[in-house]
Amino acid sequence: MTTEIPQKSWDTFCQRLQTDYRGAVTVRWTENGSAARVIAENVPLQTVAFQKRNNECSDALTLKAGDGKERHVQHQIIEPIRLVLRKSGDRYHELDILAETGTTEITFAPGLEPALLDKLAA
Repeated sequence: MTTEIPQKSWDTFCQRLQTDYRGAVTVRWTENGSAARVIAENVPLQTVAFQKRNNECSDALTLKAGDGKERHVQHQIIEPIRLVLRKSGDRYHELDILAETGTTEITFAPGLEPALLDKLAA
């Protein structure tokens, strides 16, 4: 089952994810026409931020993951087009972010509670 986050709710979704999620993430990035590359594997999610750039060409979604034992990894997604959550069982375990430059796949362990999506406008 999939749920698409409406574009007008991306900032709110990112804020909730950053404040409410206390788990690990694995981040994979597939550049258009290339094989998937692991950016971060099974590390705590630190920050998620959406920057709407009204005076510039491209919006950006930036995430930072890692823990105190290793360096943090920062991944920036330029001009995101769609945010799609994938659900298995009673939680969302994957977020696919489709962008101009490729697709970022974030896997959550444990998965996201459906309540995280409450009141996001459809």
